[in-house]
Amino acid sequence: MTTKPNHNSLKRKLAKVGKLPVEELAGRSQLNIDLMKDEFEVVMRNQIEELTDIVRAKDPASIRAIYEMSSQIISSASFVKADWVSRAAQSLCEVHEIMSAGKWDWEAIGVHGKTIQLLASLEPSQEAVSQSLLEGLGAVVAAKRA
Repeated sequence: MTTKPNHNSLKRKLAKVGKLPVEELAGRSQLNIDLMKDEFEVVMRNQIEELTDIVRAKDPASIRAIYEMSSQIISSASFVKADWVSRAAQSLCEVHEIMSAGKWDWEAIGVHGKTIQLLASLEPSQEAVSQSLLEGLGAVVAAKRA
């Protein structure tokens, strides 16, 4: 005599991981991600403040720290979906690499630092402003390449 597998029983077992339903675990995971986004938003803003302080000091010994802080901003901004900030920090890394091979220009770095601050303060509805600012950074990078 053969018995048919009880697919309903298997579905019930698969619908729970441990003792919690999958839907509940997914909800908890999303809540944790949302909480982490808030934390990363704070981290990103702190990193931007630190970058601003480094740039304002214009200390040649801190040139490497500018690149490192920009890289950290890219990571945290990407996590919180602050794409404008991430793109501006990428631009700062790019101009940093260009200038590290040639003449250093604190003004170009300062423009990037201030723009990152401004982009972080914009509302999502201000896309036209952000695009304009990012285009300006692109022009700075292009001028440094020339």
